[in-house]
Amino acid sequence: MENKIEFDLPLGYTKGDKCYRHGVMRLATTKDELELHDDLDSNTNPHIRDIKLLARVIENFEDITPVTEDMIKDLFEADFIYLQLLYNQLNSLEEESEVKVKCPSCGSYTDIKFQNLYKDMSIYEKKSE
Repeated sequence: MENKIEFDLPLGYTKGDKCYRHGVMRLATTKDELELHDDLDSNTNPHIRDIKLLARVIENFEDITPVTEDMIKDLFEADFIYLQLLYNQLNSLEEESEVKVKCPSCGSYTDIKFQNLYKDMSIYEKKSE
């Protein structure tokens, strides 16, 4: 089993005039999880917990290292959700995990398997006008 995964953020982390999309996330350790249990903010707000956890396990955004909690807070929501799902996939023992999603336009439901979630990122490519 791989202990790291490379990823490309759908929108990217912007710092100055540069946008960083490529990064590396490692598997979480027990220490990563346990140290968050002592943090009162993490126990009362699940988003704070996820921000702190992602800052621990994301090794870099291209040449930016370390990734900080403030950097995670500055991400677009789509990128934050993407990283949460990626974290869950990387650290899950369930290879066949899936989620039921509802289309906001037509209201139909679709089952998406996590192992297929990151294969086609073309929906995030910018369209030329």
